[in-house]
Amino acid sequence: MIERIKILLVDDEKYFLESLTKRLKRRKQYVKTAESGPEALAQMENESFDVVILDVKMPGMDGIEVLQKIKRGFPDTEVIMLTGHATIESGLQGVRFGAFDYLMKPTDIEILMAKLEAAYEHKTERELKIHDAEFERDRGLIIEEITLKDVIKQDIPNVYADTSLADAVRTFKKKPGAPVAEQLYVINDSEELVGKVRRKHILRAVIPIFQKEKIITGDDLTWKEFLNKGTGPAAIMPVGKIMNREVKSLGADAQILEAVKFMIDNNLAVLPVVKGKKLLGTVRIYDLLLVINDIMAEAL
Repeated sequence: MIERIKILLVDDEKYFLESLTKRLKRRKQYVKTAESGPEALAQMENESFDVVILDVKMPGMDGIEVLQKIKRGFPDTEVIMLTGHATIESGLQGVRFGAFDYLMKPTDIEILMAKLEAAYEHKTERELKIHDAEFERDRGLIIEEITLKDVIKQDIPNVYADTSLADAVRTFKKKPGAPVAEQLYVINDSEELVGKVRRKHILRAVIPIFQKEKIITGDDLTWKEFLNKGTGPAAIMPVGKIMNREVKSLGADAQILEAVKFMIDNNLAVLPVVKGKKLLGTVRIYDLLLVINDIMAEAL
C-alpha cells in the first residue's frame, strides 16, 4: 500500500496542475501546487513536503535553479523533474544537481506514482539513517561524559611499602560478604601508587626462607601455616622488597570507554585509578561494562 505522501507540484501550466492534482488526490495523496519557482519556495518556507514534482521549463526562475535552491534550503525533500522531449538533457542535469529522478511529459500516472513511492522510501530511509547516527552520537556523548572518578571504588586493599609480609597476608583475609582480594596495591607515605603484590607471590617469596629455617621441608605452605609459623625474617620482610613496581593505571578523568579499551589491551580485570600519582581507588572492567550496558539500555 502506497503511503500518503506530501507532494508539492510546481508547473507554470495551470491546466496541467489541476489535472495532475486531481489524479494524485484520487490516489489519496496530499497535494499542494505552485505556478512558479518563487511561489514554490515560499510555500516550502511555511510547510514541509516529502517530494516536489518540478517542471524543468518555466519562465523566470527555471526548474534547475529552483532545484538548486531546494537542495540548499530543504535538503531532506526529494525532487522529481518533469521534462519534455526538447529538455531531456535538463532532466539529466537535474539528476546531477540532486534530483531523485526525472519523468517525461506527458506523464503516465502509474509511472509517476511508482517514482513518488521510490522517492518517499529513499527519503525515509535516509532520515532513519540520520536518526540512527544521531542516536549513536548522543548515546556515545552520554557515555563519554562518564569518567573513572564517577565509578571508582575507594574501599580497596592496599598496604605501605614497609608493611610486613605477615601483615600483608592479614590484609588479604576475606571480609564477610566481600570477594577475596587477589592482589594488594602498595603505596608510600604520600599515598602514591608505587607497586602491587599478589597473594601467590608472598608465599612464593617466603617458602625458601621457611625451608632454610627448617620450618617446612617441602614446597607446600598455606596461609594459616604462614601466620602461625611466620615469626622470623619471612614475617618481618617488607612488602616493598618483593612487590612488582610495574603497575598500569589511569587518571581519574579518563573516560570509561578509554578505560575499557586500556584494560582489554593490557589484559586487566582491575585497574587502579590515580590523581597524579596518588592512588584514589580501583575499577573493575566488569563494572564498567555494566555501566555502559545500562546507558545503552536506557537509551533504547
